[in-house]
Amino acid sequence: MGLQPNTDIGPINVVRDRYAPSGRVIVILTVTAITAVGQMYSVLALLPQMAATFGVDPAHVTATSTVFGVAYALGFLAAGPLASRFGPHTVMTVGLFAAAVTTLLAALPSTLLLELIARAGQGCAAAAFAPAAFTYIAESIDPRHRLLALSCLTSGFLAAAAVVPVAAQMIAAAAGWRAVFVVGAGALVVATVAVAALVPRAQPRDHPGGTRLFGVLVTILGRWRLVALFGAAATFLGAYVSVFTTISLVGPPSIAGNPEALQVLRLATVPALLVIPFLGRVLRRCRPARRGAAAMGVAAMGVAAMGVAAMGAGGSVLSGSLVALSITVLVLVAAIAITASAIVESLLAQVHPEETGGATALYGSFTFLGASAGPALASGVSPWGFGIGMLTAAIWLAIGAGLILFSAAGTVARRSVQHDTDDAVSPLR
Repeated sequence: MGLQPNTDIGPINVVRDRYAPSGRVIVILTVTAITAVGQMYSVLALLPQMAATFGVDPAHVTATSTVFGVAYALGFLAAGPLASRFGPHTVMTVGLFAAAVTTLLAALPSTLLLELIARAGQGCAAAAFAPAAFTYIAESIDPRHRLLALSCLTSGFLAAAAVVPVAAQMIAAAAGWRAVFVVGAGALVVATVAVAALVPRAQPRDHPGGTRLFGVLVTILGRWRLVALFGAAATFLGAYVSVFTTISLVGPPSIAGNPEALQVLRLATVPALLVIPFLGRVLRRCRPARRGAAAMGVAAMGVAAMGVAAMGAGGSVLSGSLVALSITVLVLVAAIAITASAIVESLLAQVHPEETGGATALYGSFTFLGASAGPALASGVSPWGFGIGMLTAAIWLAIGAGLILFSAAGTVARRSVQHDTDDAVSPLR
């Protein structure tokens, strides 16, 4: 069998009869993505219980999400060289097992300081999965299914923010907040076994050393248009987390104080994650930068309208409207799904093929840095109420839209991420 030609995500150097079984691997990696990344969001549903245990204000407990996100973002960059040196399968397996251990440790602390330390370790360990999974897909999945696999993995990361807090809320209501981490550790153990036993090892091949990879990162960060895109990546997930943290802390009483309503609100975002990837052929009619900026602009207007309405009525209007909030967050998540693919497409069009891995690593790192800042931002403005919290998130989204347009100003793409063949049909299109 001969080698395959280049595709959107770089050269293909895997022999066809050595591809991993796409369907099985995609399912395992997507579910594992939800489990691993979901550990960052699980505490959003546990703030009151954890605050009561540690004897602090619930706003202070949001730091447990922040430290996880920072450790995750930094670990994301470090995991890339490890995957290159030791292989993605090994890094995924070891990282998931370490995440299971640190997740169990997060169930034990009796003080907020110790919990923050445990959460930082948990974030570092969980960070090993994402870059290794991206590398595995790029090397071992049939090119006809490769972009679908990347899209499913990304959707899994986004879905974690909606699904895991709901599961955590149900577990905490039944058995307390510590049980959430115990169950999470068990789920990560299952994921470790599934990856080790059911995901075939990638075929050995030469990889660049860690020094070279970090050199690529520095080179990429020296280009202002790419830095603008990374800044935009930090805004969309950060705004999402900020909105839900605001609702949890100072939202309308009939929703913030109602666990069932919060569950419905989070689950209302799932349809957008299921539908948007399959609208790629329609969305690609608009250029990536315009598409992403327009999506974030619409989300900013929706979130701002909710904030203004709440402020104008002193918080009384919409206080009981789960439908209104559901529509707002549904629009927000749909915008995030559209923007994420648009930013990736813009990145791939502006970097050299050998820089794709470094650009993807930085994209993921900035995205989760933004997500880690979301709870801190929301808790910082929470004393001014729900309306100000929503307006703050809307401003963040508007800044992201501006950064996307700024990055595209006068840009001539170095290479296209679209191809004439049918072998690389992608939801990103």
